[in-house]
Amino acid sequence: MFRAKTAPVNMDSREATAVADAARQGRDAYSYGTRNFGALRKPKPPAPTLTLGNIIHFVIAVFFLWPIFLIVAVIASLGDVVALIRATVEASISSTFWCGMWMKECCASPVLHREDPKLLQMRGARRAFGQEALKDWRAAAFALVGIGRSWSKVFGLGGLFMALEERIQRANADWRRYVIQSAPVGAAPADFPQQWAVVDELPRGGSSARLYVVRRRNEQGVVDQTGPLFVLKYFDLTAGGNLENIIRESQAAELAKRLGLIIESSLGNRAFWYVMPYYHGKTLTQTTLDGVKKARSEGPRAFTEHQRLALGWVHQVLQIIAQYHEAGVFHKDIKPDNLIVNNEKIYLVDIGLMTPLGSMSQLTTHGTEYFRDPEMVKLALEGKEVREVNASKFDLYSIGAVLFFAIEGEFPTAGALSRFSNDVPLAVQWVANRAMAAMHQRYDNARQMLTDIDYLCWAAANGALETVKPADLPSFRGMPVPPHLTPAQGIPVVNNTSYLRKLEALPGGYGQWYSAPHFTRKGEFGFRKAAAVVFMVGGLAAIGVVTLGILWEIRKEKERFESQQHAAKADTLASRVDPKRNDLQLCYAVMDRAIEKGVGVEIHGPVSVTRAQLMPAMVKDLDAVARQWRESFASDVARNAPGADTNQARALFAGAPLVLVSIDGDAQDAEFCMGVEHDWVIETALQKTMMTELSAASRKEAREVFAGVFDAVALHREIGARMARDSVHPGFLAVFTRETIEGVETIIVRMVFPGREARFSYTLR
Repeated sequence: MFRAKTAPVNMDSREATAVADAARQGRDAYSYGTRNFGALRKPKPPAPTLTLGNIIHFVIAVFFLWPIFLIVAVIASLGDVVALIRATVEASISSTFWCGMWMKECCASPVLHREDPKLLQMRGARRAFGQEALKDWRAAAFALVGIGRSWSKVFGLGGLFMALEERIQRANADWRRYVIQSAPVGAAPADFPQQWAVVDELPRGGSSARLYVVRRRNEQGVVDQTGPLFVLKYFDLTAGGNLENIIRESQAAELAKRLGLIIESSLGNRAFWYVMPYYHGKTLTQTTLDGVKKARSEGPRAFTEHQRLALGWVHQVLQIIAQYHEAGVFHKDIKPDNLIVNNEKIYLVDIGLMTPLGSMSQLTTHGTEYFRDPEMVKLALEGKEVREVNASKFDLYSIGAVLFFAIEGEFPTAGALSRFSNDVPLAVQWVANRAMAAMHQRYDNARQMLTDIDYLCWAAANGALETVKPADLPSFRGMPVPPHLTPAQGIPVVNNTSYLRKLEALPGGYGQWYSAPHFTRKGEFGFRKAAAVVFMVGGLAAIGVVTLGILWEIRKEKERFESQQHAAKADTLASRVDPKRNDLQLCYAVMDRAIEKGVGVEIHGPVSVTRAQLMPAMVKDLDAVARQWRESFASDVARNAPGADTNQARALFAGAPLVLVSIDGDAQDAEFCMGVEHDWVIETALQKTMMTELSAASRKEAREVFAGVFDAVALHREIGARMARDSVHPGFLAVFTRETIEGVETIIVRMVFPGREARFSYTLR
């Protein structure tokens, strides 16, 4: 069954006409004549559904319980209202961008060539925004219709609304048909070939040609009304048509005639025409839009079925294009409007741009936006000839764009960067993106891409399309083209169906090839995969063990650090003081808070003095700083420890003495330092400064502390700890050294109170 659904096109125009006639039995809505094209006989539309129950429902809802029904209607249409607002906002934004791109294009068009890449890029961006705006406005209209449908159902007029909606859709379809068929087209041209009888006229394409649906006349000139239908493309050379298009179409017709794609052609002095098979059906554009809309509304299962159909259509197109390329031509205009869908069969039409792959002519930019390869446009503007490039890859880009459109229902505005929906399998996305990638990254030929699509069709037939990964595709694994997709030798490639016999000869069809041992599927598990898995698991286990060990060490280090911090917080200076002396504890608590905040250092000087002026200046400066610190510490005690012992602690700070000790270790400066200490005692007495003298042991201890501790915080804490150990009256310790800096004798003084420090320098002149 699946092979029949994905088979190449082998139904001729007679079979297509029979299918179309069978579909139209009992629905004779239109009548066509040989000269009277499109005489429309409109069918009578069905009457709207409106019963007595609907009327009673409407009366109750409007005249009695309208508040309740109004609330229900609002709730029922809330989703459509939100969709309407969102679609309107998005449409407004898209329309604004479209206007901006249009104005930019208008400003650039006078100074750029019409085929300039920059102008083409602007035009493509403008069209992309236009498509987005049109799609958004259409979504807003559908949301508005949904609101009307919800309200009509609530008020009992659902059947009437749906009937009117169907009638409007039918009227729109009839009007489009009327515009196409009943417009004043006139009679057939005078030089129209007599062996063909006109049945209908189709809408014109992008060229100046006219398209007629015809039937063949017999030798007596009688039309066989049951015979097959054909399409005759007619160029009137006297009507001022584009000569370039006519020449191109005539060359393409000669190619197509050799390939058996057209039945008859003629080039005369007044007209050029050729006859092709007529295929009944809808374009892939309309089929895709209808299918995507239906699939999105019905759920994931319907969308999976739509994907299967889209892959089957692309499978058939690739079979046709592979035959074209092997015959030495490429189509150049593959797009959804040139693909006719009849049930699950698809037909490629319009051979007007068909070109030999070895042509010496220059590349042209003909094609349709979004389905035309941008690299072809670039090479054409560079003046490349067809034979200088691998022109068959231009068709592969178009097929990739068709695959994107057939699944998403949207144009691939960004080429290979166009994004699929999340529910599209990754393998399908990979195939489409590779087909639209740069030329050196695309498939080598159509049959290589056909092999991947064939594998996806086989997976879809087995319900396993979602599980296929890009690495599972034959081209990714470097597999050859399967036998059932390889053309047989000696058989014309056009309309070649020999691969069907090959496929039927295999017991399992598709599965026989893709399940064969030489095609290693993802489910098979060999030694290499087992070794790779073991290696991966072992590596992950080793990484896990190392990671756990590192985390364990980090945790232990964190606990050790936290314990040290906790011990440091518990071992405060205040805790070392005699517990009976609450006033001392308050004083040392001030030291703890100061050290915890960080040691603050004040810099004073340098001051230039004589030897006689040194001591008065030093005593004055140190006493001034000591007074400030006493006031600061007294305020700290009053602020942080109010109580009965506060005044005693403040009194201790107010009477804190000032001590000066030399820590200069140079023996040559010993005599000088002793003189400074002696002068200090005399000068403090003269200035009545509170000071005290340390014993020789205490002086030695102070020198050892300053010589052995270099970190400022550790030094201050050590000095405070030694004071707390002896529960002594807190005081200010000033130490000094004699230095020679750049030939100038300098006295460096450091005044320390745990948590506070001031530094002075005096230069002797």
